[in-house]
Amino acid sequence: REALAVTARLCGPELERYGRCVASSPGSWHRDCHRLRDSVTRCASGHPLVRRIRRDCSDSLGALERCLREHPGNSAECGPSAGEFLLCAQSVTGDSPSVTPGDTPEV
Repeated sequence: REALAVTARLCGPELERYGRCVASSPGSWHRDCHRLRDSVTRCASGHPLVRRIRRDCSDSLGALERCLREHPGNSAECGPSAGEFLLCAQSVTGDSPSVTPGDTPEV
């Protein structure tokens, strides 16, 4: 949650543009919104917390990104991968987990 809050605070305009693109391109967002996703990543990557999450959770983040690429029109398939990444990120930030293993959070 803290990492998302940091990203939203520091990179709000980039995040908003990316979100609008994803919402308007449900079947092709992974192709159509690639540059916008990169702009959010570039913006957020300067924050120490985000860098630590990317470093410490690289395995689960990679698995989530692969899943999203493999299931571009059905992100619900990636619920388990998203849950693992969220658990890892929460352990890095010290947030108490709001997702338990086996849950399928919305992506």
